[in-house]
Amino acid sequence: MPSRDLNDCEPQLADAFRAIKVDYEQNNPGCVLQPFVTYRSPSEQQAEYAKGRTMPGSIVTNKDGVTNLSKHNYKPSRAIDVMVVIDGKARWNPGLYIPLGPLADKHGLRWGGRWQKPADFVHLEIA
Repeated sequence: MPSRDLNDCEPQLADAFRAIKVDYEQNNPGCVLQPFVTYRSPSEQQAEYAKGRTMPGSIVTNKDGVTNLSKHNYKPSRAIDVMVVIDGKARWNPGLYIPLGPLADKHGLRWGGRWQKPADFVHLEIA
């Protein structure tokens, strides 16, 4: 199972996430921003890459974890996927993640929601 531990992140990323969390939660009452994935092993990355290709589901990544590493595959991680929790339940509505774009810019990170194929609304990474 992928890590959700901020200690598995580059310190710059962990600090930026903490600042984004404060800003996000102040501006979105009732929403809690939590880490969903920090470090992901190569085998876990390969399983993500298989989705929509050799396994059921939609394509969620273009990084295979072997020849093309995700920033999640480094230890410490250079990326974090987050989740918005409302009333104790993770919510995946992309609209909840739109505020992450400007917050990522403010705190020196890159937001995956600006990517075209595929857009990754939950993803933050070191620029």
